[in-house]
Amino acid sequence: RDREIEKFKPTAYWEIEMLAVKDKKKISAMHSGGRFLEKEKAESVKKRCGKTTVVESTRRKKIQQKPPSPFDLTTLQTEAYKHLNIAPRDTLQIAQELYTNAYISYPRTSSQQLPKEIDFREIIRKLSGIYGKETGILLSKKKLTPCNGKKKDPAHPAIHPTGETPTGITGDRKKIYDLICRRFFATFGDIAVRETMTIKLDNNSEIFIAKGTLTVEKGWHVLYGRYARFKEEELPELRKGDKLKVEKITVYGKETQPPKRYTPSSIIREMEKRDLGTKATRSHILDILFKRGYLKGKSIEVTPLGMKVVDTMDKYCPEVVSVKLTRKFEDEMKQIESGKLPMAEVVKEGEEMLIKISKEFTGNEKEIGESLASSLVSTWKKKKESLGKCMKCDGNLVLRKSKFGGYFVGCDSYPQCRFTISMPKGNLKESGKCKECGYSKITVFRGKGKKPWSFCINPNCPTKKRFNAR
Repeated sequence: RDREIEKFKPTAYWEIEMLAVKDKKKISAMHSGGRFLEKEKAESVKKRCGKTTVVESTRRKKIQQKPPSPFDLTTLQTEAYKHLNIAPRDTLQIAQELYTNAYISYPRTSSQQLPKEIDFREIIRKLSGIYGKETGILLSKKKLTPCNGKKKDPAHPAIHPTGETPTGITGDRKKIYDLICRRFFATFGDIAVRETMTIKLDNNSEIFIAKGTLTVEKGWHVLYGRYARFKEEELPELRKGDKLKVEKITVYGKETQPPKRYTPSSIIREMEKRDLGTKATRSHILDILFKRGYLKGKSIEVTPLGMKVVDTMDKYCPEVVSVKLTRKFEDEMKQIESGKLPMAEVVKEGEEMLIKISKEFTGNEKEIGESLASSLVSTWKKKKESLGKCMKCDGNLVLRKSKFGGYFVGCDSYPQCRFTISMPKGNLKESGKCKECGYSKITVFRGKGKKPWSFCINPNCPTKKRFNAR
């Protein structure tokens, strides 16, 4: 995806919007021609338009929305990120805690189905003390049938509340539990209906289109609560032949956009589509990539180090980054689980592949190391915030953690430069620049009840007489 974004060259285009008014209600309509690749053509259309427009036709279309399927782990993680901004890794951890406390079913499942053996009515009845309105709607139904999805898991059903009333859960735990409960309720809800109104407007033979969509029957939306978010755009009642005043016509200059970057949520969906990792490991894999400095940002961007790792492996050891190979072994593991393949056969194949990869890697060890070294150093330097220029070379001073757990200030040109400044014990944080010498100040936090204190890292700063430096 990053390579696609890097290679992308934007193309200019123009769109035309007409703003019309009917009984003080404004209607936004876009030209039916869509994108104009030449500005002159768009401007000429604008010039042909007059101060009034006539309704050529109106059309209404109702769309039925089935209730959502019960949660599998991936869908829970994506919905939690979308609505609650909770990272997939944290969602899995919270879901595991809720399961351990018997509040929900086992979360590491790929199933979107609730088997009929589960006593749905009893679970809903137990939750009536928390969700009175929602459970009242469901308990009034003669039959409770979930809107099961296609995905199955032979070991576990879809994620659902057990009916046990949670005590003492707050913050993100409470939010995730609420999301699981409401999704469970929504799967038993009625079909929702939304209506789209499309209006064609004629302005001197130039056709503009206005669209608006409203929910006319809420159905399962009521049960899903704030997680059922849909844009509501109401258009005024119009008939063919109605004449409207044109308030403004605008030509917008725009550019085509590169493919969107993945988010922690969308990359997990993509991994699932490509059969990479498992339902339980995908968020952990992603977490490792961030911790190792291969990725950065909520709108995920590959770091120079991450790109260099992939390029280097592609050149010297392509099997390591082969999607095809990873998918093959994931598939074979599933076949072992279902008894379709003997374990010994897959283990033997894996052993042979590992030996081959190991030989390739060892044979190119020096080249791989040299290829990654420069990128590793530059990435590490970028990650560390400079505290000031090194006092012995042209490098920069950065706050570093020792192997014993404490902190010290060192030069980012290590090992060529070994200049260091010792730091006191405690949690340290950079806190602005010293007004006397320009080097960074450090604030020391030494635990609850103890007042933090700040100092300049420069041992020769006029603000102090001496500092232990080596």
